[in-house]
Amino acid sequence: MKNTNPNEAGVEQAVPQKPKKSFSFSEKIIKRLTLTFFAVVWLLLAFLESAQLFRVHDLSLFLFTEQFFKEMMVAPAGLLSYIGCFLIQFFYYPALGAAIYVALLFAVYYLVRKVFAISARWSLTALLPVVFLLASNMFMGYWIYYNKLQGLFYIAVVGTIFVLLAMWACKKLPMWAKFIFVALWSVVGYPFFGIYALVGAFLMALQALCGKGNIAARVALLLLSLALAGALPALAYGNLYTSTSQPLMYAAGIPAYQFSLATEAWYIKRVWMLWMPFVLLFVTMVLFAIFSDRVEGKKVTDRYTMCQAALCAIIVLATWGFWYSDSNFTTELKQHRAMWDEDWERVAELGKTSCAPTRLIVMNRNIALLHLGRAGEEMFHYPDGSAIPESTMNVRLVQTGGKMAYYQYGRFNFCYRWCVEDAVEYGWKVEYLKHAVRSMIASGQYKTARRYVEILKHTLFHASWAEKYEKMIYNIKLADKAPEISFPRLMFKYRDTLDVDESHVEAYLLNQMTSNLFVKPTPVCAEASLMHALIRKDTQLFWNAIVEYLNTHKQLRIPTHYQEALLLYANIDRRADVSKFKFDKKIEQRFRDFSKLTSKYRGMTEEQMAPYFKDDFGDTYWYFYFFIRDIKSN
Repeated sequence: MKNTNPNEAGVEQAVPQKPKKSFSFSEKIIKRLTLTFFAVVWLLLAFLESAQLFRVHDLSLFLFTEQFFKEMMVAPAGLLSYIGCFLIQFFYYPALGAAIYVALLFAVYYLVRKVFAISARWSLTALLPVVFLLASNMFMGYWIYYNKLQGLFYIAVVGTIFVLLAMWACKKLPMWAKFIFVALWSVVGYPFFGIYALVGAFLMALQALCGKGNIAARVALLLLSLALAGALPALAYGNLYTSTSQPLMYAAGIPAYQFSLATEAWYIKRVWMLWMPFVLLFVTMVLFAIFSDRVEGKKVTDRYTMCQAALCAIIVLATWGFWYSDSNFTTELKQHRAMWDEDWERVAELGKTSCAPTRLIVMNRNIALLHLGRAGEEMFHYPDGSAIPESTMNVRLVQTGGKMAYYQYGRFNFCYRWCVEDAVEYGWKVEYLKHAVRSMIASGQYKTARRYVEILKHTLFHASWAEKYEKMIYNIKLADKAPEISFPRLMFKYRDTLDVDESHVEAYLLNQMTSNLFVKPTPVCAEASLMHALIRKDTQLFWNAIVEYLNTHKQLRIPTHYQEALLLYANIDRRADVSKFKFDKKIEQRFRDFSKLTSKYRGMTEEQMAPYFKDDFGDTYWYFYFFIRDIKSN
């Protein structure tokens, strides 16, 4: 008889294998991913974007006065603007402000899940509106300077919360009550919430249309919401509101610069990306309204896993893609805050962080070196140039840093003038009010300064600042002792003339600081004039400025960069006699080496020669004179 036992036949018995565990998006993992998302957003805002949040706060204003509330309500969506301005002021402390903002984003996530009955298994989809709300702010970049909508940073998120709350309430009502609710929400809500009231009414009707019940009633509700959306802005224009143009009545609560209904092709081409977060937010909410309560099945399948992975990818890529990232923009923001803090060492250090700086970074660095008394030794040790700001618009120094530059160079009337002009265009901001106070005190116009001090005393975080400067108004000696007032006053030595800058801040300063308009110039005045003459690379302007500088500075040694300039211009202008000046032997030797190297590469263009000079002479005025070309001042 044959042996049928496999072991006895010498055949190995198969050992059962444990099934391999595949990764699955369990509810626990999804919850952790969601919490991680909000934690990362807070960290990014609180630390990476702290300077931007502080500047957003600086470019806003909230006053605890009845008049301020009334001013907010003169346009539709006024309540959203009022709430937005109130919340923005907490960006004074970026970590606190970021926590409040992220908490409201989490409220959106929670309400989306509740209103649209999104299960825990599909809760990652509820992050999509959060991502688009975040994108609507973090993609703006330089647009923060040109925003005319008060409270912008919070308007979209607060408006979305109100819409979701209204949808949650409407969802529980019987059909006949929905008609009353949608009508009242639209009519009463439009003055307070603007376009968010109209969109909310549409979403309520759409959600009802996709639900159960009498189809005729559901269609009628949708038509009612559309009729109200079309009629209410038209009826409100001229009757309730006169400060908003008629087309923009239909976009109240959305930044006017994005939806100005301009017909020029260049405008649409340049700003369409700024529209996208709002468009995507609306599309997402529409899809939720249509498909809410329709997701079925609880099995963890490969298709489900792929969908969750795709959602994670979309969330990460959308957040990263819409997050405006420009190192020069960040450096400008950090420098600005350090200048308000009188931390000139930090301003100068930040000037080293960019290989291709904007003119604002260069100007701020030069102001810092002037304050530190190191301009003659370090001015050309820093990267220089005129990189164009990465923006979809033409960015002007007048808006980004012109007011501060004018103030530091003693042009107090120009600083104040631009504060007033921009206040007319964009509304008063904390930054404008502070500049107005300091400019008026520095120029001796105390009555005008008192007016703006009184306004700032009604703010939450700047009342103590206002009280500090109020004391200076009544005690001039305190202003004389304050470095933020006394130093710019040293520049206040020019002849009082009526002129204009044509919105070109640096070009104006370059001309004015080198035109010998100073009356009894101080040493700081003379050095600032010399610095600007070096930037202009004009032989005659240099000789005029160096004479004034030497007359006001009695030190034994001329600073390094000014020695370098003397050697260079003496070589260019053979008539000049510099034998009476005492030069450092090391500097004279470096100039001879520079001249020899120039002769060696004489046949090359300046662009071709620059790399050969960078390592040995990149920290000299000679390198700046020959190789830093085409500076675009504005």
